[in-house]
Amino acid sequence: MNITVKDLAFSYRNFRLHVENLSLEAAKMTAIVGPNGAGKTTLLKCISAILPVARGSLFVDGRDMASMREEERARLLAYVPQEHNTAFNYSIRDFVLMGRAAYLSLFSTPSSADVRIAEEALEYVGLRHYASEHYDQLSSGERRLVLIARAFAQKSDILVLDEPTTFLDPKHETEILDLAKKLAEEKKKTVLVTLHNLDLAVKYSDVMVFMKKGAVVACGKPDDILDEALLENVYEIKMSIIRYNGRKFIVK
Repeated sequence: MNITVKDLAFSYRNFRLHVENLSLEAAKMTAIVGPNGAGKTTLLKCISAILPVARGSLFVDGRDMASMREEERARLLAYVPQEHNTAFNYSIRDFVLMGRAAYLSLFSTPSSADVRIAEEALEYVGLRHYASEHYDQLSSGERRLVLIARAFAQKSDILVLDEPTTFLDPKHETEILDLAKKLAEEKKKTVLVTLHNLDLAVKYSDVMVFMKKGAVVACGKPDDILDEALLENVYEIKMSIIRYNGRKFIVK
């Protein structure tokens, strides 16, 4: 599904996000990058309806997100936070089953079909053998995969991941981003991800969005927009771009 942002604004006490125009294509992986405090997470939370936005500022396939009911948005978009702390030590299967909540009526219980969808989601992320284990027994990288499985079970067309590789080792970074790319390519999900690692953003994304001080500075395919002048403008330090084996790498 296509996402269109028009004159979207949100303010905290000492920060203001204002995105005039932004269009994100369906079935693509978009990496949102920029320095700390640029507004990356705030933008994701506005798109995910975690933070309120005005009518007429955010559209999905032409539909105004602000006019939708909560359950409609939940079926449309799944948000994966950096980390999730739960008061109850759920089994992995039960935790992923929570992704089916948008399809259940009040006081109803998951059906056998819901359980099957949860197990298929765990299979897709490679954790089906952990279904009976408990959430607090997993490593940080495995927990991120479980969070993605829960979002996948939600059957939403848009998947939003907020800094999914933070504090992960290279192996788990690769697993998470390989999976995100796979969801865009195989399942035709519209995937939005915030990243600090620019080399990973260049490698995995179809589109990059550069942000600074609450605004979008540049948006486009990495090969089209990435240059040293843009990097210096956004990050306020000099960086060099080198090519190796057909890929761009950034040297600080």
